Amino acid sequence: MKINKAIQSAVENHQKGNLKEAESLYKKILKKQPDNPDILHKLGLLLCQLANYDLAIQYIRKALKLKPSDIASAYCNLAIALQEKGQLDEAITHYQKAIELNPSLASAYCNLGTALRKKGQLDEAITHYQKALELNPSFASAYYNLGVALLKKEQLDEAITHCLKALELKPSFAQAYCNLGGALQEKGQLDEAITYCLKALEINPSFDEAYSNLGNALREKGQLDEAITYYQKAIEINPTSENANFNMSLMLLLSGNFKEGWEKYEWRWKTKEFLKKSCLHHPSRFSQPSWDGSSLKGKTILIFAEQGVGDEIMFASCFQEVIEQASACTVECDKRLIPIFSRSFPEAVFIGHVKETDADSSELPRTDFVIPIGSLPKFLRNNFDAFPQKSYLFPDADKVSVWCNRLKTLGSGLSVGISWHGSAIPRVRRIRSIMLEQWAELFSLSGIHFINLQYGDCERELREIKENLNITILDWEDADPLKDLDNFAAEIAALDLIISVDNSTVHMAGAIGKQVWVLLPFVPDRRWMLKREDSPWYPTMRLFRQPSPGDWESVIARVKGELLKLLNSK
Repeated sequence: MKINKAIQSAVENHQKGNLKEAESLYKKILKKQPDNPDILHKLGLLLCQLANYDLAIQYIRKALKLKPSDIASAYCNLAIALQEKGQLDEAITHYQKAIELNPSLASAYCNLGTALRKKGQLDEAITHYQKALELNPSFASAYYNLGVALLKKEQLDEAITHCLKALELKPSFAQAYCNLGGALQEKGQLDEAITYCLKALEINPSFDEAYSNLGNALREKGQLDEAITYYQKAIEINPTSENANFNMSLMLLLSGNFKEGWEKYEWRWKTKEFLKKSCLHHPSRFSQPSWDGSSLKGKTILIFAEQGVGDEIMFASCFQEVIEQASACTVECDKRLIPIFSRSFPEAVFIGHVKETDADSSELPRTDFVIPIGSLPKFLRNNFDAFPQKSYLFPDADKVSVWCNRLKTLGSGLSVGISWHGSAIPRVRRIRSIMLEQWAELFSLSGIHFINLQYGDCERELREIKENLNITILDWEDADPLKDLDNFAAEIAALDLIISVDNSTVHMAGAIGKQVWVLLPFVPDRRWMLKREDSPWYPTMRLFRQPSPGDWESVIARVKGELLKLLNSK
C-alpha cells in the first residue's frame, strides 16, 4: 500500500512539474523495486526533461529490457534522449520501432520528423509531420515543426500558415512565435517579424533564439545598435548560441572591427545554415593541425575552399602572403578559377573542389597545415593598413585582346558592363537585386554601350527591356561566367566600367583592378562595412549605398550623375 502511495505521489509531482521532488520519489521507489520497468521509464523521461540525457538513456534502456507497460512510448522517449545527444541515426531507429509497435502514436511521427529534419531530409520530415497531424489534428507541436521544415525549404507562406495554426491551438507557444518572426523576416515583413519575436520573449524572456531573430530583423531595418544589444542578450543567456555569435561576428566586421570580427567569424563552423549552404569541408575532417598564424618556414599548407566564387576571389587577396611564407602552398578552389588563379599565383598549386561526401582522402594533398580560405583574414587582415592596395588577379592577355577588338566594333562611347541580381538565397537576393526597369534612367544616357554581365538565365529580362524601353543590352553567347570565368575576367578587363549589385561580378572586377561601382542596400553584407564609399579589399571600387531601406531610386540617380561626369570628361 505504501509503495502504491509513493508511486502516486511521484507521478503527481512529475505531472505538476515538481521534477526534483518527483526524481527523489522515483529513486526511493527503485531502491525497493529496482526492476520496476514503469518507474525506470518514468525516471528516464524525467531525467530527459532535466536534460540529463546520458542517465535518461541508461534508465530507459534498462526499462526496455524489462518491458514497461507502454513499450512504444519508452522507445520514443529513448529516441528523444538520443536525439538530444546528436545520435540521430539511432534515434530514428527507435522512433521507427515505436511506430511499429504503435502506429497511432502521433508524437513518434512528429519526433521522427524532427530527427529527419536535422539530418537535412526535409521532404521525409514533412511527410511524418503530416502523418502526425492526420492522427492528431490538434497537435500544436506538429504544426510548428512542419512550419520549421517548410521555412527551411523556403516555402514561406506555408510555413507562416502552419505556425499560425500552432498558435491558434497553443497561444503560449513561444517557439512558434519565434519561427513565425523568422518566416516574416524572410519575406521582408520586418515590423511584423519584430512584433512576433517580442511576443515570444514576452512568453519566455530567456529565449535566446528569439533575441537572435529579433536582432536579425532589426539589422535588416538598419537599427544596428539595437541589433547588437539583442545579439549580446542572446549570448548572455546562451554563450554557445551559434546564430547569435555568428551574427555578432558579421556586425563587428560590418563596423570595421576586424580583429574581434574575424575571431568571432569562426563561429560559422557551428552554424547549421552556413554549413548547409556555404561549405565543402569542415575543419574537423582534417587530421593535420589548422594553421594558427605561426611561421610557415619549411612547412606546407593546404588552403581549402568554402562559400562561393565571390568569397574565393576576395579571400584570394591573402594568397601571396601565405605563398611567400610556406615552402609549398596548395589551394582548393572552384575549378573555373584555376586558370586565373594559376596565372596570378604561379608558385602555388590549385586544384578543383573535392566534395567531402564522395572524396577519397588521397584527393587532397597531405600538408603540415590546413586552413579554410575564410580564416586567412584572421591572421592577415586585422586592420585597414593590412590590406594591400593593388590588384592581384591577371586575366589572359590574349583573351582580353579578343574582347577589346569585339568591343571596338560597337563604335565610339563607353562600354559599361552591368549586373542586377545577387545571391541564390531568396531573402538576400530580394535585398540586393534591382529590377532592370529601375535602371531606365541610366539606359536613357547616350554615348554608352551597356553590356550584360549577369550570370544565369536572364534572356527574358533582356527581351522585356528591349520591348518596353527599346534598350538593347548587348550579350554574347560565349560570355557565360557559369561556364568560363577566365573568359569572363577578360571581358570585364576589356570594358571601361562595371556597374553591379553585390555579387561575384564585382569581386572579379575589383580583383583585376577594373573600375567598378557597386550598388548596395541600406544594410549591406559585412564586407562593405558602413558609410564608406571605398573598399579596403579593392582600391578601384566605389560604393553607392541606399540612403534608406529599399531606396534604389536615389542610388540610380547618383550613379546617373557620376556617369554624366564621366561622359563629359571623355
